[in-house]
Order: sequence, then structure tokens, then C-alpha cells
Amino acid sequence: MSILLDPSYQRMLLDGLGMTLLISVIVIIVSNLLALPLAIYMQRPKGAFRRLIIAYSFFARAAPVLALLFALYYGLPRLGIYLEPVPSALIGLIFASTAYNLEFLRSGFESVPQGQLDAARALGLKPFAIYWKVMIPQAYRLAAPSLFSNAIQMVKGSSLASLVAIDELTAASTTIIAETYKAIEVLLVVSVFYLLIAAVIIGLQYLYESRQRLSRR
Repeated sequence: MSILLDPSYQRMLLDGLGMTLLISVIVIIVSNLLALPLAIYMQRPKGAFRRLIIAYSFFARAAPVLALLFALYYGLPRLGIYLEPVPSALIGLIFASTAYNLEFLRSGFESVPQGQLDAARALGLKPFAIYWKVMIPQAYRLAAPSLFSNAIQMVKGSSLASLVAIDELTAASTTIIAETYKAIEVLLVVSVFYLLIAAVIIGLQYLYESRQRLSRR
């Protein structure tokens, strides 16, 4: 572990951790914001864009994230479109994560009992109020475990950004290993970083679920 006492390596790992956190936070927030209106739209039985959304969801979940990143960073320049590494990684990860969150929320909406919707309409609630007060809270409660799990997957998926020239945590560890040949020590520290990030997300999940249980009492 002596190599990790070197200030230059410490700075490299901390900078990589900062980039990993930045990418992960942006992907998690944006993908959730985009998934919600798509999931709401999918509740319309005859929406004009339903087939397009279904096709997007299928493709985004079926295509490897690595292939998406390579297509954005290495493929688009052949069409005259040039993206910087960070935007390429963000677009690819958000594209994939939104599709998963969409399906989780869609399932949550469809699990809300029909009787509650009928009762809300009987009380004279407008469609916006029904979604805001009845459907969205319950959809998120039902989809919470899957949404938080996907957030953890996106944190780990951010390591793929190293393959499109982003100096995140995995890229930093690879550079240090190449210079020191101390793979076990470096990977142990990097694993602890990822474990701590996942622990924070899981802790937020338990906190959210605890508050949901208290609110239903």
C-alpha cells in the first residue's frame, strides 16, 4: 500500500473518483427525469409515439453500453459529428439508463390498483392531480428497489467511460498499475471506493423505504 502514500497517485485517484461521481450523479438524475414523462406517456392506450418509445426501450436495453459509447465517440466522427469524451459518455449512459428506468416506472404505474384511480376520479380530481397525488408516489414506491439498483449499475457502468478517453476512477487505477505493477493494492482501494458509493445509494434506498412505510401508517 506504500505506493498509495505517493501524493501524485493519491491526487490521480481522487481526481478519478471525482469524475466518476460527476458522471454517475448526472446520469442518475437526468435518466430519472427523462424516464418519468416517458412512463406516463406509455399509460396512454393509443399514444402516437408508443411504438417509437417501445422500439427505443428495446434497443437501449439490448445494445451493449460499450457499443453505444464507441458509436458515439468513434463512430460519429465518420459522419462529421465530433463529441468530446465526457458528453459521449454521458449521452451513452443516459440513453441506456433512461430505458431501464422507463420500464421500472411503467411497471410501477401499471401496478397501481384500478380502484384507487376510480376513487380519485369519483372525487373529481383532474388528470394532473391524479398522477401527482396518486400514481407517481405509488409508482416510485413500487419501482424504488429497481431504480436504486439501476443507479448502482450506472455507477459501475461509469467505468466504461475510461474506454473513451475519460480519466475516471478505473482509468486512474489502470495508469497507476501500469506504472507500479501493484495491481492488488490499487484495485483494492478502487474497489473500496466503488463499495462506498454503492453503500451510500443503498443507504438512501433504505431511508426512502423507511419514510414510505412511516407515511403509510
